[in-house]
Amino acid sequence: MYKSGTVLFLLLLFSSICVLAQQRISGVIVEKNTGSPVVFATVQAQNQKSTLTNGNGEFELTVTSLPVTLLITHLNYAGGSFEVKTADAQLKIELDPQVMTLKEVSVGNPAIAIMQDVTNKALKTYNKSNFGKAFLRQIAYEANEPIYLNEIWMDAEWKPYGLIGWHPTEARHLQGKKGISYTNTSFVTFVLSGYLANSFHKKPLLKRVDSLYTFKLAGTYLQDGEEIAKIICTPKRELKEKRFEGAYYVNTVTNNVLKIEGVIKGMFFKSNGPVSIKNKETEFIAQYRLNKQGDNVLDYAVFNSTNRLKMLGFGVQDTDLYSTLYMMDDAHINQNILEEVSSTINDSNLVKAMTYNEDFWKKNPGIKRTAREQAAIEILEKNSTLRK
Repeated sequence: MYKSGTVLFLLLLFSSICVLAQQRISGVIVEKNTGSPVVFATVQAQNQKSTLTNGNGEFELTVTSLPVTLLITHLNYAGGSFEVKTADAQLKIELDPQVMTLKEVSVGNPAIAIMQDVTNKALKTYNKSNFGKAFLRQIAYEANEPIYLNEIWMDAEWKPYGLIGWHPTEARHLQGKKGISYTNTSFVTFVLSGYLANSFHKKPLLKRVDSLYTFKLAGTYLQDGEEIAKIICTPKRELKEKRFEGAYYVNTVTNNVLKIEGVIKGMFFKSNGPVSIKNKETEFIAQYRLNKQGDNVLDYAVFNSTNRLKMLGFGVQDTDLYSTLYMMDDAHINQNILEEVSSTINDSNLVKAMTYNEDFWKKNPGIKRTAREQAAIEILEKNSTLRK
């Protein structure tokens, strides 16, 4: 028989090996020649976890062992694979931007035909669910001072018109002593994350695409041998509320939506008390990918909103809300405990009531925080009490 001391030694040795096997690698991805950060590039360790680059092009990823091959993808850049042999050095990866060309068109408007083909395919999968793990980060500032943070890991159900079901599994909430209380801001990010229209928002992919929008082909380029078209979408005059203005990137071979980027017009936020909120601008970006079943599903969605606070009709100060939703495939979630996403959700109270797991957040930060985000968290931690 093993003596207890021997058993303890073996357990400690095994634990040390497991810890050593977990290697954290980090780096930055930039555009070749200009050095500009490549924001929201997907970084995946081959057959392992993935993450996104942050607003500075930085990323951080935990892998099981080294060396490892990183797969880098971004719709606007030529990606590739890069071998990482050590976790010691800060990686710097350069990507070449895609070169877009405009085809000569002699008859008609090809953009309408392209968008109609995309719509016809997308509507066939309107009610098809994709289940997985999702990460949501929201940070709000008033007069450039951080006043609110939500970070949530959740099980989620997503359909082509938005994220419709969720169950938070880990969360943390930080809030300053003063400022607006954001009660259901997750709903807006969830409901806008699809590429199809829904009852809350009228996106361009409708049964007859040119009924509410006009389209123009901005250009095309090749990616992995397939043509990608950038289509400029402009709402017609009669569409005044909750409309999208910007571009759809679509694969003209598969008729899949790859990316949306632009602004949301006609947004309105409710408030309680004497303070009113006037939306100044809302930036929206969403990217989509193929899952293992070949379905076109959400990769990430970004919702950044700038608003003007008013007291008795007079402008007081600006408030900025930054939201990023990132979704990953995971077949092991419990679909039976998902709750319906609703505009009445008080996500602040929901997150406040959850137990804060400090060790979990050290190992699973989601998307690497920028220096500004980290500074905001440190400021808020001094003024908030985390439920442990």
